[in-house]
Amino acid sequence: MPSTHDLTRFSIIDGILDRDADRWRDFYAIYKPMLLGYFRKQGLKESDASDLIQDVFLKLLKKIHTYDRERTRFRTWLFTVARNTLIDQARRCLTQKQAIDGWVKEVLNAASDEEDRQREEFERSHHTRVLQFAFEKVRRRSSPRVWSCFELSVIKGLPGAEVARALDVTTNVVYVNSWRVLQAVKKVCHRYDEDLKHEPNDRMS
Repeated sequence: MPSTHDLTRFSIIDGILDRDADRWRDFYAIYKPMLLGYFRKQGLKESDASDLIQDVFLKLLKKIHTYDRERTRFRTWLFTVARNTLIDQARRCLTQKQAIDGWVKEVLNAASDEEDRQREEFERSHHTRVLQFAFEKVRRRSSPRVWSCFELSVIKGLPGAEVARALDVTTNVVYVNSWRVLQAVKKVCHRYDEDLKHEPNDRMS
C-alpha cells in the first residue's frame, strides 16, 4: 500500500512532470490566480505579474524533483520559488537601471519579518484556493441532494434533523452523504498537500 508521502509525490510532482492535460489544467486553475494576487500585492503591473507567473511555472518544471514533503509543505516550497523568482526579476531590473518602479526597492529591501508575513499570507491564500477548488470539483460530481446534505450540515452547521426535514430524507442519509462528500473533499485537498483546516505553523523541521 502506498504511503501518504508517495501519494503526495504522485499527485503534485508526477502531475507536473507528466504534463497530463487534465491535471495540469487543474494545477494552473489553482495556482495562476493565487500567484497573480501575490505578485500584484508586491507592486507589479498585471502584465509583468503574468510574465513572472510563466517564469514560476518554468522553474517548477525544472525544480519539482527537489521538493521533499518530509521537509516542508508544498505551499511553503512554492512560496520560496515564487519569492526567489520575484527577487531575481527585481535584481535584473536594478542591473538594467529600471529601478524607477517602487516595487523593485520594496522587494530588495524587504526585512525578514516582512518575508515571514508574506509567506503566512501566501499559505493562507493557498489553503483557501485549494479548498474552494475541492468544493467545486466535488460539488460537480455529486447529486444536488447529496451536496445539499453536506452544504447544510457541514458548511452551514445546521443540525442533522433539521437538514433531514428540509431535504425530506432521514437523518442517517444526511450523515452518510455528508461523510462521503467530506472524504471526497479531503482527497482532493490532499492532492495539493492541503488539509481542511489551515495550520499556519505546520512546516516540517
